[in-house]
Amino acid sequence: MAELASSVASNLVSKLGEYLFAPIGRQFGYALCYNSYIQDLQNGVEKLENARERVQRSVDEAVYGGKPIHTDIEKWLDSVKNKANEAQNLLTQGESAKTACFHGWLPNPMVRLPIGRKVKKMTRVIQELHDETANNNFQKVYYENPPKGIVIATTSAARSVDKKEDVLESRASITEDVINAITDDKICVVGVYGLGGVGKPKLLEDVERRVKKEKLFDMVAMANVSRNPDLKTIQGEIADALGLNLMNVETARGRANHLRESDNKVRGCKLLLSSRKGEVLRIDMVSDREFQLKELDNREGRRLFERILGNKVYDPDFRFLVDGVVKNCGGLPLFIISLAKRLRSGNLAAWRNALTIEGSDFKSLVELNYKDLKDERIQSLFLVCTLRQGRTGDILFYCLGLGLFNNFSKTIEDARDRLSMDLDFVDVANSIASTEWKALVGRKDCGFKKWSKAELRECTAILFPNAGIDELPEKLDCPNLRIFLLYKEFLSLKVPESFFESMQKLQVLELEGISITSLPSSIEFLENLKSLSLVVCHLEDVTLLGKLKALQILHLLGSTITQLPKEIGELTELRILNLKSCTRLKVIEPGVLGSLVNLEELYMADSFDRWEAEDEALRRNASLTELKNMNKLSTLDIAIPHSAGLARDLPFGKLNKHKIQIGGFWDWSVEYKESRTLKLKLDLGNLLFKEWVQRCLQRTQHLHLDGLQDGNDSIHDLCIEGFQELKYLHVQNSPSFHYVVHPTNNVQCTAFTRLVSLFLENLGKFEKICGSCLALESFSKLKIVKVDNCSEIKHLFPSSMMRLLSQLEEIEISRCHLMQQIVADVELDKDEIYDPNVKSYNLRRLILRNLPKMTSFYKTTNLSVDFFDGQQAQIASANQLKV
Repeated sequence: MAELASSVASNLVSKLGEYLFAPIGRQFGYALCYNSYIQDLQNGVEKLENARERVQRSVDEAVYGGKPIHTDIEKWLDSVKNKANEAQNLLTQGESAKTACFHGWLPNPMVRLPIGRKVKKMTRVIQELHDETANNNFQKVYYENPPKGIVIATTSAARSVDKKEDVLESRASITEDVINAITDDKICVVGVYGLGGVGKPKLLEDVERRVKKEKLFDMVAMANVSRNPDLKTIQGEIADALGLNLMNVETARGRANHLRESDNKVRGCKLLLSSRKGEVLRIDMVSDREFQLKELDNREGRRLFERILGNKVYDPDFRFLVDGVVKNCGGLPLFIISLAKRLRSGNLAAWRNALTIEGSDFKSLVELNYKDLKDERIQSLFLVCTLRQGRTGDILFYCLGLGLFNNFSKTIEDARDRLSMDLDFVDVANSIASTEWKALVGRKDCGFKKWSKAELRECTAILFPNAGIDELPEKLDCPNLRIFLLYKEFLSLKVPESFFESMQKLQVLELEGISITSLPSSIEFLENLKSLSLVVCHLEDVTLLGKLKALQILHLLGSTITQLPKEIGELTELRILNLKSCTRLKVIEPGVLGSLVNLEELYMADSFDRWEAEDEALRRNASLTELKNMNKLSTLDIAIPHSAGLARDLPFGKLNKHKIQIGGFWDWSVEYKESRTLKLKLDLGNLLFKEWVQRCLQRTQHLHLDGLQDGNDSIHDLCIEGFQELKYLHVQNSPSFHYVVHPTNNVQCTAFTRLVSLFLENLGKFEKICGSCLALESFSKLKIVKVDNCSEIKHLFPSSMMRLLSQLEEIEISRCHLMQQIVADVELDKDEIYDPNVKSYNLRRLILRNLPKMTSFYKTTNLSVDFFDGQQAQIASANQLKV
């Protein structure tokens, strides 16, 4: 009877609900499903928040590295923030919808109905936002700016230089003459000369803008050549403009060869030079045309002065002084501009003082710029860099020593703005350094013996940039010295034991190319030393370095050190440790690296590689697990000869820059084109699936794989999350690979969207690069393909990838004995035929060797395109094809 009563009651409730709510049937459904809707929204918000955190971490890391963020990523983050807030408000409102009717038997539909509708709609919005993260656009949240020297269609540097407010009439005329000269096929070297301060750098900048605006050349590189030129710095400036990396090319000759081999881009190169003297251009540089840049006449000088001065030129208190001030500037734009900037906020006394300055007095000009810096530390940096002609690689070194590390970007900007001026600055900087900063600069055949005791006690810096010196004094009494620099291969020079005793304030010490069998005992007096560079020095015992507790940068590049003793572990403030090219370094005592908890950059290229396992009994050498203590590590160059036994949780996946070599003996002298490089020589594929390796693979830009014997048959499948940033891929001696991307059936695959260069070598079972069903962005940046000794491959690309032919610049195929065509239609639909509109107009090099079965460039079922056909003729006529 109880069960019958319950059944009757249930039927009655059901009928009652049907009777009461039939008019709002669908709406009542919203109310009844309310709890389910709320739960769905809560789950969706949680998933979206997790996705947002992942994207935000990538954005933060990119911003930290100075990378610009894609606009759609920023908009997505804003949308997520707004919609997540709206969703939380809805969920909060839902708390008020718990009111029930019929004594708690049924939910109150009139309360839940409107909220239920909004919740369900919001859930769809949240899900759509979450689904967007699966899009390929989210694989990389930032984009790379092109090298500054590359001329592109739209460039910020390409603003007009023809406007009257930008270029004076006399300068516009010479700019036009220079443009005509550098575009003349019969002229290779063009020169511009004129007095110091006449505006030669500005003229060259105007020419550069015109060249980029009108796309007269594909690339533009500019370098400053100082009175005592540093060849490596000049090469580095040119390489930066062209997007080349010369970091691992040590010698000037090697760097020069690398620049010459930069993809034949020097064809049609023109050289534009500037000098104070015309005969330097004509005789020393053998220029074809020279143009003299003269001083401005009074009319143009006043116009320039007024433009910089602004409305103050109309002030009656100063207007009558303008002509006199401009006349005193001697028609030199550099002086006019500098003086006008100062006088914009100057009082009447400052204007009257300006009447007493002669335009030819460059000392006054430099002093004005020097005083404008105001900060004494930046003034010191300005003078040091000027005296050394602004070796940019050293600026960080000085910043740290001068306490400017946290303001590095601003310091560099201030220094470079002023260092870009005329070479006369060097002479004046010498004078200022000698008087105000008490700096002593060694010259050839002039050193310590010609400086008095008083000069040595007062000086704050001693520099021997390019000066010969026979010996150092036993003791240097310099209680105020902060910077001491001595370099250029003094291998026979010895450092006396008591040399540093009276240098307690020293913060920056650089010794290059000298012999220090053991460090002098007086080095322990340098308790304030922050930067120490012992580059290419003959070193044996560096135990005393442990006394330098304040040290933050230690450069031992190219030294003969054989052991890094336990005392180095006491340098807990160390941020940068450079052991690069220390080829004799065989021992790093256990615990030393693990103690350097503040280390940010560790360079060990072509250096120590005798790592021992953490659990090895009586360990005598460093273990890789010590690196886990370096929570701030962001840059690492390292070689690990044996892949077996590597820890599972090495901190390599979070690095901003890395050059990691694992297994075998790789050549460090090979040029690295990107900041994140990974080279693996493997016997087994197990290492590849460790978490830290996978994280490295996701971010690596240059990948070299050697010797993988088993595992996946597709290279693309090696990285579970995809090779998101890979640009250069070289795979060799790996018989397990059949494909770069495994062919799929009707499932579109996106792969290698940033890949520029692909090199496949000695892959015995390799059949094809990929099959069909690739997304359009796949291989969309590929320019170079090289295949060598892959005996199973019959064609390079399927016809579905014909679009690649419009962008490829170089194809090289060697020793592939079954290769028949570059492109084949084996996977074409029956109605698909050769598209004659797809051409290889960018192809500049085609090399074919030992291909006995090669028949044609492209072949379809209905059409055979002979290899030496019309397309080849078009390319050959442009002198781009090499067979």
